[in-house]
Amino acid sequence: MSQIPIHKTINELYEFLGSDLAKNAEAFHIATHEQIRELLPSEVKPFRNDFFEISIVLGGTSIEYKINQKTFKTPQQYLVFNAPGQVHKWSGIKGDLSGYVMFFKPEFVSKLFQERALSNFPFFNIYEANLFEVNEEKVGQLHFYYQQIFDNYYSQSSSANQLVKANLQAILWQCNQLYENKNQALPEKKETDGIVARYRHLVNKHFLSVSTVNEYAGMLNITPNYLSQIILQTLGINAKSIIDDRIILEADYLLTYSDFSIKEIGYSLNFDEPTHFTRFFKKHKGVTPGSFRK
Repeated sequence: MSQIPIHKTINELYEFLGSDLAKNAEAFHIATHEQIRELLPSEVKPFRNDFFEISIVLGGTSIEYKINQKTFKTPQQYLVFNAPGQVHKWSGIKGDLSGYVMFFKPEFVSKLFQERALSNFPFFNIYEANLFEVNEEKVGQLHFYYQQIFDNYYSQSSSANQLVKANLQAILWQCNQLYENKNQALPEKKETDGIVARYRHLVNKHFLSVSTVNEYAGMLNITPNYLSQIILQTLGINAKSIIDDRIILEADYLLTYSDFSIKEIGYSLNFDEPTHFTRFFKKHKGVTPGSFRK
């Protein structure tokens, strides 16, 4: 019986990929594709990380990259984003990739962004799959910041860590601008969006153990009615549906990428009876778990 591995540390990810390059990494690591491309398996099984990734490919053979349930045939130059808990895999990697791979834990940028703020960046929404092409002008800008991070990370300068964080902050805002341009007319941001982002973050972190809007409202130090009102006004959906959606996303992952039985998946998602899980899944997806898996 297998499940989708989740790497708690950056070093665990590199060990999974067959490299010890990040054995001393704690909350941050950057490498070039040129450093690791010969080490990477051509095809990798689905996995998850417990940290963030923003990597850039500047050239190389197109590969098939899958995030969540979405499959990409990669363009020539592109960015890849991964949020903690997302499932991703690839196939077709050749030894000609160029660019940078960059991973960081929330605590690395805790003075710049609180963890809840990182989830405010739309490309770190666990429900989305974000891999998109970058034009030559933006490639040049982003390449500069990545190069600064890389040079400082491997330097002995006393200010290296702060320079890495400053350039990472610049990349995050550059990527935010790219996302907005890609999606064009986004709805105007409301003051309550911070509550929505924190709620989504908490649900993503605790959905297996916390199942009610009341409990999450307590974590946010607001009333359940106020939380429900904010979610409805901002997203046009009820607060409970965000919890349900996260459970369904996890069910999707397990049905697609694990060999757990449907009964085992139901129990792992804290359903008392397999039939309860089947009814819940069919209500939200329109098909039974068995039909979805075929």
